[in-house]
This record gives sequence, C-alpha cells and structure tokens, in this order.
Amino acid sequence: MTLRELDLEELKWLHEHELSEAFPPEELKPFAAMEKLCASGLYHPVGAYEGADLVGYALLWESPGGKYVLIDYLGVTASRRNGGLGARILSLLREKFAHWDGIIVESEAPDGGDHDALRERRMDFYRRCGFTFLDYDCVLFGVHYAVCLCSPSGKGTRDETLEAHQALYRRQFSQWAYDRFIQIPRDPDHPLEPPESWAEQSDLPGLEERKEDNL
Repeated sequence: MTLRELDLEELKWLHEHELSEAFPPEELKPFAAMEKLCASGLYHPVGAYEGADLVGYALLWESPGGKYVLIDYLGVTASRRNGGLGARILSLLREKFAHWDGIIVESEAPDGGDHDALRERRMDFYRRCGFTFLDYDCVLFGVHYAVCLCSPSGKGTRDETLEAHQALYRRQFSQWAYDRFIQIPRDPDHPLEPPESWAEQSDLPGLEERKEDNL
C-alpha cells in the first residue's frame, strides 16, 4: 500500500462517492469548505492505493505552526472495509509523520445512546493503533468527540496538543463562528446543543476575511 496526495478533482469524487456515504451530514464538511482549506496550504487529502486501486483515504489538517496534524477524516472505501486496511493506513501515517510531535484524532464520544457500542469499537481501534485518549473532549457543530493523540517523535504533550487543536479551528473560523460552533476543550457544564450541519459554513467568513479579523 502507498499513500498519494489527491488533487481537487479526486477529492471531489471522494467526497461525492465515499465520504457522503460513510459520514452523517452533521460530521461532513461541504466540498467547498475542503476546497477552501486546501487553498490555505494546510489541508492535505491523501489516498491509500494498492496498485492503481484506491482502497482508503486520510484527510489531513496541518496545524499552522507545523509539528501537529489532525486526521480530519479516515476511512476505507466501501468495497474494502473490514480487512484491516484502516490500521495499515494509520501505520503509514505514523511513518510519514515520524518526526512530528503529534497526530490528533477526534472520535465521536459515547453518549449513552444506541450508537455507543460502535463508538466504543472505534475508540478501541485507535487504542490498538497506538493512540492515547487525552483528558479533554471537544464539541464541533453540536457533535461531542473524544480526542486522542499519537506522538511519532515522542515529544507531543497534552498542552501543546490542545494549543495546536485550538489553532486549527481558530484559523478557519472568525471569532463569532468559533464561539458559536466550537468548544475545545468541551465545557462539561455547558449542555450539548443539537447537531448543526456543516452546510452552515457557507455563511461563514472566508479565509481572506478571517485574516482581516486579525489585523
């Protein structure tokens, strides 16, 4: 298996044919949002290939200062699931980022509902692949996530991870949008709002406007 960065046309195909099937609407960024992130130079959609066949993917979001990367989406194509390919992709990512301080993952947290067994299995998957769940969670668009870390260099810390995690979203969103949609870390005393679709992002300021916010 090899990893190769996808161009925008390949990312659009992936979004339409794989991501939209694998992720619920409230967890899936619109393609336009991904396109804008790619233009920032910090978002890297990667395909996993066996020969010429796409068998999986990882959409990687680099922290502004480097050193940390968030796996925004990770998956195996529908026809190749349950064959151990997800663990192999993570192994290749650990090699790719061997000198980085942290690979961050947001995994949907159990909430006492019907989907808890699946969420626990996902969390166990990351544990088996060398990730450690941290002592803070986050809320993104009304969805509660547990946060885990793998430090390929061995230098990653909880506080630096939190800072890099916050910086990713603060760079993408204006302050009002960050305050409305994002909690990093989650405030346990703040009740969870109903999940909100990423489609609302179409109304959010663009990267250029966000840069102006910081002037």
